[in-house]
This record gives sequence, structure tokens and C-alpha cells, in this order.
Amino acid sequence: MREAPAGDDEPLEGDIGPAAGAAAGTVARHAVPVSEAAEAAQTLRRFDAEREERRRATNAVAGRIAVAVAALFLAFLTYDSATTAVEARSRGDAWIYPPAVVGGACAVGLVALLTWAWRRRRLGM
Repeated sequence: MREAPAGDDEPLEGDIGPAAGAAAGTVARHAVPVSEAAEAAQTLRRFDAEREERRRATNAVAGRIAVAVAALFLAFLTYDSATTAVEARSRGDAWIYPPAVVGGACAVGLVALLTWAWRRRRLGM
């Protein structure tokens, strides 16, 4: 068998692996000019700022949807508890403890949620 010349062992541009690391001293390094590096860094910062702005907008929309769903849920529970309390009172059953208390707690939660959302919107948060 014939042995390969020593020059064939050098890695090609972009190679990875043991041969690339061993011959690192023989491969010419590509120097990036400072102006290109600064421009690349500025481009990356701009992309990061745009991504952050999109993330904030998406989170704001998701927050509004979550508040709306929670408000609808609490409004439904308040309505359902009030209806149950009225029916229980007309039948002569206990209407204060389970249905009226649950309805009152849901109503307080709904008022607190709407007040928090209104103040947050008014303050521009």
C-alpha cells in the first residue's frame, strides 16, 4: 500500500473534527473587519429589539384575552349563583350559604378584576 502525502491531511474550509483542530495552525484564519463586526452586532441588536416588541405586543393581547375570559367566567358564576339562590328561596331551601355566598364572592372577584383592568388601562401599563 502506498501512504498518503502529508499535505492531504489538511482540512478543507468549514471542516470540523479532529483534523480541523490539529491543523488549526496551518489554516489561514479569516479576519472580519471591525466595521462589518459592528454592523453585524447592530443588526443583531435591532433584531432583538424587534423580537422583544413583538413579544410584548403578543403578551398584551394574551393578557387582554385572559382578563376577558376570567370576567366572563365570573359573570356567569355570579348569574348562576343568583339564579340558584332565587330558586332555593322560592322552594324554602337554604339559599344564603351555598348559592348567595358563592355569588357574592364571584361578584366581588368580578368587581376587583374589572377595577384592576380599568386602572391598569387608565395608567397606561
